[in-house]
Amino acid sequence: MPLPRFLNPTDSFNTTDRRIVFLLGIVAFVAGYGGAQMAHTLPFARLSLGLTEGNMSIVFAIVRAVSLLAVGFSIVADRRGRKEPLIIAFSLMSLSSLLTAFVPVTAIYVVSQSIVRVAVVAIAALGMVLLAEELTPGIRAYGMGLYGLAGSLGVGTGLLLLPIAEGADSAWRILFALAGLGLLAVPMLMRFLPESRAFRRGTPISFIAALRMGLGKHFWPIAGVSFFVSAFSAPAFDFVLERLINDLEWQASAARFLLIVASGLGALGLLIGGRMADRSGRKPTALVALALGLIGGVGFYLLDSGWFLAASIFIATLGATMLTPALGAMRAELFPTRVRATSAAWVTNVAIVGSISGFLVGGALIDRIGLPNTVASLGAGLLIAMALILTLPETKGMDLIRSRRSARRTTTTGS
Repeated sequence: MPLPRFLNPTDSFNTTDRRIVFLLGIVAFVAGYGGAQMAHTLPFARLSLGLTEGNMSIVFAIVRAVSLLAVGFSIVADRRGRKEPLIIAFSLMSLSSLLTAFVPVTAIYVVSQSIVRVAVVAIAALGMVLLAEELTPGIRAYGMGLYGLAGSLGVGTGLLLLPIAEGADSAWRILFALAGLGLLAVPMLMRFLPESRAFRRGTPISFIAALRMGLGKHFWPIAGVSFFVSAFSAPAFDFVLERLINDLEWQASAARFLLIVASGLGALGLLIGGRMADRSGRKPTALVALALGLIGGVGFYLLDSGWFLAASIFIATLGATMLTPALGAMRAELFPTRVRATSAAWVTNVAIVGSISGFLVGGALIDRIGLPNTVASLGAGLLIAMALILTLPETKGMDLIRSRRSARRTTTTGS
């Protein structure tokens, strides 16, 4: 059954649009699969490694802290181009997943997953930048939604394969090994993935200098949104299976089925959010998405009935996925080409600090007041995020390539 015209404007895609979405879709799928395995296998890995829920929250915080180093990939991307650092990050992610699978030591688990997280963060930032600079402005957010959907399919594939983890005490490591298959796609990416048309080598400009030149008026609000969203969503997402299996005592198969169906339907938010952002604007889409994410996320941890849990997962996923293309497009459009990747990376780093903060709060409160009350407390940050969205300008339809050329002509005339 074909999607409604609103959700399927594929005739608006030119050849370049189709190629970049297809290639980066492969990257997103593998990264989505590999990056989600730490959360998916948590109920099995935690017991296998002999860790408590509070201990695991601290491990998640450590992994997120190391991922702050991903900014290095974006700094290189603003100086040498987007393609090379993206492919290197993709390769590192696959190799580190293999390391997790074949070295059964707790310390190596933490180190290898830290590298995976660094790579996944770099892929997320650079993939969005490359899409923003290559896609036709009228379907930019929708293309980002398709990119996000490919990542969600990777996450969903991990859930479908989760029964493998139930086979033996260390069978969960097999799921990490499968992410290593991403290495097979590297030759194709090296040959066919294009470099950004917007990127041009020039005199490097530091991020601090860009902030002093006026970038801060847009950077700090969008960074604040990312901080509060991550502080809530990181623990809320990563402890979903933990709540269902170990807290509510669901069978792993039932928990997996509920998550696959409810979150799978909610993933349509990537298409809905992309089209809504391209038609109605980035800001209204982001506000609706944040409201849905708050209602669904808190509801999942405060309600026990299966039907209410399913509805909560659907609503939370719908909100989270609607936010991805709207915020991704806005983030790319607010920052100039010379510092676009670096700016996106620093916004991502602020988001990581937010997720670390959320996990640290979890480490301090979960064992005291319980997982549901902890997540509900973190949800208050989304209200602040909604207020910050209102301070940002609308950027719908901006031509990034033309903007770069105009800025270059202005600079030349002024000199």
